[in-house]
Amino acid sequence: MGLAASQARLLTITSRKSDCEFQSMRYSHEKIALSRSMTDLSTQYQNSLDATKLVYDFYGTGDTSYGLTYGLMMTPSELNGYLPILTTDTSGKTVLNSAYAAAARAAGIPQEGIGSLPSQEVRNNFLDGLAANGILTTDQAETYKGIQYASSMGLGTTDLVTTQVESMTISELLNAYTSGAVGNVSRYNCNINSIVSTLQGSTGNAESGNPIVNTGELRVGDGLESINSQDLTLQNILSGNVRLLFRINYGDESGNGSKGDMDTRTAQMELVANSIQALDIWDWMFEEFESMLGVTGDNAVTAAMAYAKSQVSNLLSGDNPAIQYQKTYTEDPADHRGYSGAINCIDQFKYSNPHPAGNFFGTLLAEQSINNADYIGIVEMLNMKDYKSNRADSIGINVTNIAEAYLTYFAQAMEGLSFSEYHVSSSNGNRLVADSNLLDINDNDFLFSVQTATGINTDQALQSGFYDAIFNQICLNGWTENNNVNDSDYLQEMIKTGKYMISTCSDDGYYYQGSYSTNTYIREISDDEAIAKAEAKYNTEKQRLNQKEEIIDLKMKNLDTEISSLTTEYDTVKSLISKNIEKGFKRYDA
Repeated sequence: MGLAASQARLLTITSRKSDCEFQSMRYSHEKIALSRSMTDLSTQYQNSLDATKLVYDFYGTGDTSYGLTYGLMMTPSELNGYLPILTTDTSGKTVLNSAYAAAARAAGIPQEGIGSLPSQEVRNNFLDGLAANGILTTDQAETYKGIQYASSMGLGTTDLVTTQVESMTISELLNAYTSGAVGNVSRYNCNINSIVSTLQGSTGNAESGNPIVNTGELRVGDGLESINSQDLTLQNILSGNVRLLFRINYGDESGNGSKGDMDTRTAQMELVANSIQALDIWDWMFEEFESMLGVTGDNAVTAAMAYAKSQVSNLLSGDNPAIQYQKTYTEDPADHRGYSGAINCIDQFKYSNPHPAGNFFGTLLAEQSINNADYIGIVEMLNMKDYKSNRADSIGINVTNIAEAYLTYFAQAMEGLSFSEYHVSSSNGNRLVADSNLLDINDNDFLFSVQTATGINTDQALQSGFYDAIFNQICLNGWTENNNVNDSDYLQEMIKTGKYMISTCSDDGYYYQGSYSTNTYIREISDDEAIAKAEAKYNTEKQRLNQKEEIIDLKMKNLDTEISSLTTEYDTVKSLISKNIEKGFKRYDA
């Protein structure tokens, strides 16, 4: 072999040897990586031997076949006793998956909750939301909506009210009430002579020859004809424009004689107004409304009735025991004066000149009847025209307007005071003027929940009560959304690490939040299935790594053989080059 060829061969051998040494080093690094993977695999396997899972054992028999899942906790069944097991965050808010969260939004329940229980209508909206998001069928939602809302479920009781309710307009409700289908109807004997006698005694001048309350009239309907008495019901009050009208004598402190000073007349009006608000017709009316509206026993309804009663009582009595008048007045017939407290009235002289001879007092009460048609509360008319003639003042109240005010306040409370569309009055100075949004017998928008049947299907009641318990808790304590809770592994890990808590209903009927470890029905056991899966994975991965290592070892062995061969050949070629160089020098030296 020539010198040049030998040198070329030497370079080739050197390059190949370097490549083999690089490949050997790369395989060595792969073996190190495989060793690390084996170490990690062994660590995971060792950790998996401690794997646990949460199981639900409602009957306490040691059954481990039911893993704790969101579906088991949030779906009514015998396994949870038809009471939801709530997942809650550390602040007490109920954790809802996306479907439940969408239903809460559809019902208008904010994530922070509302701190109280709304009406059955809001609960029904929640049920509609559950149906819209696949938790309930449409038929189920309609069935549960027909069952009385269990407003106390999970709030002190687990007892179900197996009654059925129906939504009615005020007109339908009155017809049902009058027919005896709901509540117990009573009648009020409204005798105007008896009322006048009562007012004369209350104002302290019954013995006088000219008492403060002189005469009275009961008027029913839109006409001006008076009647002596009538047995009133809520039905004819709300549909009949019922008014109580009284002629008031003015005079000196004894109630006799001439014009009297304005302070005396004002004080006399005050006495009569206070006496009117103390008439027993109002207590009867409150009791009748409670008999008609309170048949469901719903806590929200009870609270709404209490609110309506207190507000109407304020309309009748004012903020103070004595109704106060403004103290300014003139002899101008156009002068208007009103109460300064919660009661509002109109002082307006309406006088026809000439008036029918001998019929002034009838004209006066006719004007009073017309004047109080649109006003809520006690309405006063002072005769400012001529003090010296024997012409009386008048005072009156529209009973129908007061009844409609009660219903309006009730509707406000049931819908929520901050966003109800119903209003008792519009602004008109100090006067309560009947608003267009006053709830009357022709209203078809607001629906009352009325008990119509008992003894409904128990299973349906249990399931309805289940969703009522969820509804009650999210309304009171709020909710948060996390759709990952549908994954049982994620859910259990969040619970085991304490990031989520478990809330269950105790024997006293209230929900309490606590750790899973203190829950009677939840147990943590060894997860044999997870361990078996981990062992199978370990064995498979170990075999794969071993096979890969064996392949690398074989490749490295082949590379070592090749490197050894290349080294021998390298030395041979190098020796040959040296000899050729040595021969060349010797030839030229010779």
